Amino acid sequence: MPASENLNQNNQKKQLYLEFIRGTVAILVFIAHTIELLPPISDNPTHFMIENIGTDSVMIFFLLSGCVINISQTARPKSMSQFFVNRVIRLYPQFFIGICSAFIVILLLGMPRPSLPTLAGNFLMISTIQGYIVTCLRTILPVWTLTFEMAFYLIFILCIGGNTRKKMWWWLLIALVALPFFYSNIITDFQRQFIFILSFSTIWIIGYMIYEFRRYYYANAYVSILTFGMLPIISRLHLFNLPYDPINYIVFALFAAPFFRLCLREKAEGFRIRMIYVLPLYVGLTILLFLKHDETKFFSRVAYSALPAVLVTGYFLIKRLGLQEWFAERVQRVGAITGKYSYSLYIIHYPILYYLGSIIQDTKIYIVASLLTVAGVCYFLESVLQPAVVAWTKRLRGRRKEFA
Repeated sequence: MPASENLNQNNQKKQLYLEFIRGTVAILVFIAHTIELLPPISDNPTHFMIENIGTDSVMIFFLLSGCVINISQTARPKSMSQFFVNRVIRLYPQFFIGICSAFIVILLLGMPRPSLPTLAGNFLMISTIQGYIVTCLRTILPVWTLTFEMAFYLIFILCIGGNTRKKMWWWLLIALVALPFFYSNIITDFQRQFIFILSFSTIWIIGYMIYEFRRYYYANAYVSILTFGMLPIISRLHLFNLPYDPINYIVFALFAAPFFRLCLREKAEGFRIRMIYVLPLYVGLTILLFLKHDETKFFSRVAYSALPAVLVTGYFLIKRLGLQEWFAERVQRVGAITGKYSYSLYIIHYPILYYLGSIIQDTKIYIVASLLTVAGVCYFLESVLQPAVVAWTKRLRGRRKEFA
């Protein structure tokens, strides 16, 4: 078998584990928003056990994006233009459908129509929940993450070519310099949009570096699972009492690194992160979680604190019962499916849930209708629309080459 085929197969296997994570967090976002938009819809949903899970999932998406982009760019280097076109083809067709769906829901429910600048800003991927430039449509709030994602891609384009690693370090340095401005009140809303993006680009860069420096560190499965299980504890510490706190999520991203490194399934080499380093951190963070005074319920604190131990125990039982290969195979199979439809699920679920939550009063009917509708639309977007768009762009490129 040619070396290139081996490389492609290895990258595909790596990405199946990562796709499993992507699919899982997309489903968790869907569940969280399904609960948030239970009839009757409220602009101030009550706190529940999986509160803030949407933000945590977004940060994992950012990590995954940086990591997977590095894997892809390393295996098949692309020019600046090729990278940009590929990202637009992947993201924009379904994004366009999502924004159109959100606008249609606004019309159907008789909600106040957004201004033309607001609508244009949403289509142009510059909207945020805070409305620094324009505000996200109420019926598709999750698209703020696509504003950030596209901005990360545009910055990364500048790093493509020679000295990519050096450019990435410069990007990280600039992002860190932007952090003090994030916490200050001396900048305008327009400037804050860019500071916000730069500050959170640190998460994307860490994802990129996880793969870039994979040969310099590793941790065994127990340590990796324990640190991954600690993520909800870290995110709920709210170090600066902000719902979106870049420093909090930088710590979050660093604790996620061992698990992502494990999912790459590469040879264990470099510095070993040992359990003895991690356990004191686990105990300390758990104590801080219980000492912090906020709206998190006591039961939620217990659940978050127990999660790392539960996950480690689960892995121990799987290993003890000799089910590792069986479990790994199932993870890859599920990852191949859930990862494939994760973007479609993320982009389309909110308008559907918002509409159904507004017209259906029975909770059970709402949940069943939401599941069936979202599943059907996701299949159409990813298995019908996206292949058609890709095929059309290939034909268009072919014609251009013929004319050239």
